[in-house]
Amino acid sequence: MRSEQIYPDVRTFESIVTGTKEEQGYWVTLEQSYFYPESGGQPADRGTLNGIPVLDVQIKEGYVWHRLASPLLETEVQGEVDDDIRTDHAAQHTAQHVISAILQDEFQIKTVSFRTGTEESTLDLNLDTWDDTLQNRLEERLRMVIQAKLPITATEYTEEAALQLPLRKTPQVTGEIRVVQIGELDYSACGGTHLASTSELELILFTGLEKVRGNIRLAYVAKDRAFRLLTTERRALAEAARTLSAKKDQVHLVVDELKQEQVRLNRQIGQTEDIHVKTVLKQILTTDESILTVRHDQEDIRFSEKLVKALAEAGRTGFVWNETAKKLFMCSSGSIHLGQFAKTHLKQFNGRGGGSENNAQALFQTHEEAQAYIEAVKEELHT
Repeated sequence: MRSEQIYPDVRTFESIVTGTKEEQGYWVTLEQSYFYPESGGQPADRGTLNGIPVLDVQIKEGYVWHRLASPLLETEVQGEVDDDIRTDHAAQHTAQHVISAILQDEFQIKTVSFRTGTEESTLDLNLDTWDDTLQNRLEERLRMVIQAKLPITATEYTEEAALQLPLRKTPQVTGEIRVVQIGELDYSACGGTHLASTSELELILFTGLEKVRGNIRLAYVAKDRAFRLLTTERRALAEAARTLSAKKDQVHLVVDELKQEQVRLNRQIGQTEDIHVKTVLKQILTTDESILTVRHDQEDIRFSEKLVKALAEAGRTGFVWNETAKKLFMCSSGSIHLGQFAKTHLKQFNGRGGGSENNAQALFQTHEEAQAYIEAVKEELHT
């Protein structure tokens, strides 16, 4: 077993440098290290060696390598493992054991993979669907397990002895096998860090749910992460309630009403825009020009899109420039392939875009560049 597994409570230690290398950073190996290297979905420890920040810890060919923020000049080192980060990673990992055990034993749902992230951790579950009933039952069982204060131990067994235990999965290693036991809830072959009791988890909150490669990905936070999230969300809810002049438990109802009102107003705006487009189109079509050019300095881009569409439906060739979006909308009655012309000539006017035979769009940095491009298209139309 590695040192950090035999003595998981060690946070400061002395050791001697046994190897160095430069490979996308400065790396050292030590005679003995209590830093946990990244493994099994659990991130590496952080801390310092002689005051130099340890940025990463990896195990390769049996050696624990520490990536440092700057070269380590001394041979003798004083190591310090960041206790907050170690405890946080141990909490998220312990929570995974507990969640996976409950899901498998009580709901016959197996965990496919696990990952501890910087903000939240995730479990991929061999499951097609997830519902509130399942989550409520899981949350209730988690509270019971936390309150039960189940002891968590890590013991080294021979392979033969380990296989006599009710292990959750068949070990992927041979020889001496480290088994983490959580009361009678879970026996797992595991090399990671863990808390000493389920009571130290304090709180587990589920933060997200998504379908990934046919599995359900469940996101969660535990211990301090859960309390920080709870505090942040409570403050956000209180602020939203004040802003909306609503009770906290009524915020979602007020938001639903506002969303419905927004839909109604957007529909009303759209209808008003349609009327305005018809009015503007009528004015434009009174001119004798065969190619119509319109500049919108403040209009919404949606209005510009609607106007060029109306020009196309009227069988006219036209250009509508929207200054706010720096975007040119084009339509043609068919005497030029707008898309092909754009593909060939846009770059020389610092523009980018494309389109079909009768409709095209292009972005420019300035109106002057767009105007120069319009003149090029007009010249092509007249040839």
